[in-house]
Amino acid sequence: MNEIKKEEKSIKIDIKKRRKSMMNKRNSIQMSEYQDNKKTKDSDHSKRKSIMLGSVMDLKLNTKKELNEDKTTITNKKMRARKSVMVNPLIGLSSFVKLKGQLTNISELIVQQEPDISEAICGCQQPNNYHIYTRERNGSLSYIYKLREFSGDCNRIFCPVNCREFTMKMKLMNEHSNKYDTNFNNSLMTMKRDWRIPCLCCLRPEIVIDLKKEKIRVGKVEQSFAFCDPCFTVYNENDEKIYYIEADCCQCGFICRNYSLGKTEDCQFLIYNWNNRDKAIGYIMKKTESVYSLADNYLVYFPSKIQPEDKFLLSIVAVMIDYQYYEKNNQVVK
Repeated sequence: MNEIKKEEKSIKIDIKKRRKSMMNKRNSIQMSEYQDNKKTKDSDHSKRKSIMLGSVMDLKLNTKKELNEDKTTITNKKMRARKSVMVNPLIGLSSFVKLKGQLTNISELIVQQEPDISEAICGCQQPNNYHIYTRERNGSLSYIYKLREFSGDCNRIFCPVNCREFTMKMKLMNEHSNKYDTNFNNSLMTMKRDWRIPCLCCLRPEIVIDLKKEKIRVGKVEQSFAFCDPCFTVYNENDEKIYYIEADCCQCGFICRNYSLGKTEDCQFLIYNWNNRDKAIGYIMKKTESVYSLADNYLVYFPSKIQPEDKFLLSIVAVMIDYQYYEKNNQVVK
């Protein structure tokens, strides 16, 4: 009996040990599974975290690239603008060379003022426009360039026309150009006249001509002082006197300007070399119309052998004559 009891005890002990071992195995398996799950979760979390960090870094890099691209585009635009500014003078010089080529073999220019109906109706001064032509051998007119005045309204209304300040721009034209085009952004030259009240030999009115983009002096036209006869002096780019223009004040076309009810005779302004005033080399003729005319016309005749830039300066003398003597609100005694 005792032996049987001992065997039963031993069997019970073995069963308890097996249970403990089974429990330990199960616990170890659960712990291993838990650790594996934890590792997988940690790895997934780290992967997600790395993906998020990677995406954030990619966004930062992309934004930096975009900013750098924007900066490069802005710098490229600035460089292009600078290059365009550096190239524009060459374009202006080429256009000036083209103008001189057109003026080389001609002996006359026709300066026509553009009529303005609003100025005729209201009586208020409007910006003046001038069209310059040359006459071909067959008698037809060839359009060369256009001049347009830029000035303030108050300046035109309240200031006498022979004293007011203005800037005039010039651009090249051709037979296909629109005659009434007012876009002068691509103008070739600028002509500047400052506000002045002439008093004998002091503060004489003058127009200074420069190439717009190069700021190179082309020349200057000045109204010289004289007691009776109107006269003008032309200067070259070195501020040297090259031509002298003078008219007889007793001409009917000069005395009756702006007051004639009918057509009078034309008024001539003779052109002399500054060093030789004994013989005229050309003339500027004012085609005098009636008081009802809306515009003034001038004929500039000169030798074809003179420099082409001098021919351009002589056409500006015709414009100066128009401002000083033939505009309607001429109020200041010169």
